[in-house]
Amino acid sequence: MSPESQPAARRRGRPAKRQLIVDAARRVFLRHGYTDTSIEMIAAEAEASKQTIYNHFEGKEQLFAAVVRAVQQSVMTDSETLFAARFTETGDVEQDLRAAFRLMTELNLSGDVAAFRRLVTIEQLRHPELMREWTQPRPAFESFVAAEIRRQTACGALDVPDSALAARQLITLILNEAINQSRYGLRILTEAEIGRIVDDGVDFWLRAYRADGSR
Repeated sequence: MSPESQPAARRRGRPAKRQLIVDAARRVFLRHGYTDTSIEMIAAEAEASKQTIYNHFEGKEQLFAAVVRAVQQSVMTDSETLFAARFTETGDVEQDLRAAFRLMTELNLSGDVAAFRRLVTIEQLRHPELMREWTQPRPAFESFVAAEIRRQTACGALDVPDSALAARQLITLILNEAINQSRYGLRILTEAEIGRIVDDGVDFWLRAYRADGSR
């Protein structure tokens, strides 16, 4: 069993030290990828010993999972805040959807989120567990969108019999299309391109779910 995969006796460490390790691991994974990153490299970046790393994490896979959660949690928190702020009680669901999803799309194409998405995509053939970790938080995001859809349905703006399904459809129409057009973050989309993707997705989705019956 390799040193990286061998479990070590771990004690509860200081939260600040754990965060320092996660931040260092984020930088090293982005520079070298998952396969070529070692615990020794992360320890050097964090200016910590290997044993300190093992005091907090069982090995590289668990550390990568912690980095992914940190990256995604930051974006999900910002997305949920912005999403909620863009919806009002006016019933103008079309305007609200366009504004909210434009911001959410920009967040999902930015910075470390795009970089880690590329990394996971490249490494998934050798390490399929990375893709499982990357996609795991998505249900929480979908649940938030579904809850807003239910609220808009209760207000009479939408006619949605299955809010969970409708949320997945809307996310696929917009965010997945934006990711594909950006070539998984290799190409920066312009504001106009993002606007077209959002508008096309919202238009298509509302033709199915607008409460007034217009399609």
